[in-house]
Amino acid sequence: MLRVLHAPVVSDSDAYINWLQNTNHIVFEVAGIRWRAYQHGLIPASLKPEPIKLSSAQERELLHKSGALFLRYFTRTFETPTPFWYTACNEYDPKNLTRKTRTQVQRAYRACRVERIYPSWLSENGYGCYAAAFAKYRNTRPDPKSKFEEECLGSVGGPFDFWGVFVGDQLAGYVKYFVGTDYVAGLEMKLDPKYLSLNSSSALQDTILTSYVANQSKTVYVGFRSLLHDTNIHDFLLRFGYRRVYCDFKLVYRRSIRGFVNLLFSLRKVANYIPESTWGNRIHSLLRQEGIRRSFEMNDSSCTV
Repeated sequence: MLRVLHAPVVSDSDAYINWLQNTNHIVFEVAGIRWRAYQHGLIPASLKPEPIKLSSAQERELLHKSGALFLRYFTRTFETPTPFWYTACNEYDPKNLTRKTRTQVQRAYRACRVERIYPSWLSENGYGCYAAAFAKYRNTRPDPKSKFEEECLGSVGGPFDFWGVFVGDQLAGYVKYFVGTDYVAGLEMKLDPKYLSLNSSSALQDTILTSYVANQSKTVYVGFRSLLHDTNIHDFLLRFGYRRVYCDFKLVYRRSIRGFVNLLFSLRKVANYIPESTWGNRIHSLLRQEGIRRSFEMNDSSCTV
């Protein structure tokens, strides 16, 4: 049976799920797996990437009871490259970095400093940096200051760490991480473009990996491949010892929209000419993830679970 969970969970097995439930986020459960809402769909509630097995009946039940348009998860990992992956780091030693990367880190610390910051401080002082970060994104706009402040203050008391990178007294960038018992997950990173030439992102990564991986022996996860557009962030992270964990891509639609997706995909050559915009990007993202899903139906490679 599927349950909608509202009461706090006593177990500390996943502090992020506990936080979701304690802050009145709706969490669904089926087959012992908890799920949370994401862009009109459902994804696993835990931020720790793990293979999931569901039957077709369980998928239908979850979609029906939640009202979500789709489910997205993965069922296995692969030894060889696939079109989908997540990025993780469980070992870090600055001595193992390339000479070029070590030099960038050294230069970064000469120009920048990295400090833990409080979400309440960020709510009062971080909007300028947050808004500036959108200059390098096309067809996206920052949220209003009121919503930014609400998001920051909503993290107060939660299982999160915020780190800021400063140039003098100016906030040049910040990151938000969930901190669990044995792993850490990146949730947000915003960098002011005018400070990127000072390698502010390199200073952040070195500090984060030294703190969590080298000193606390935790694994750091920074999410899955972007389904909206190609980004060089994952390539940048590989320079710091992160690795790609290749996996499959399970995407299950509600019956009411499955036909629409099939029709749109059959017209994808025409849809590719849709200009970038809020709705255009949603269509491109849908086509991109549908193409990845279909690629796994055509290729059955050996995997490790």
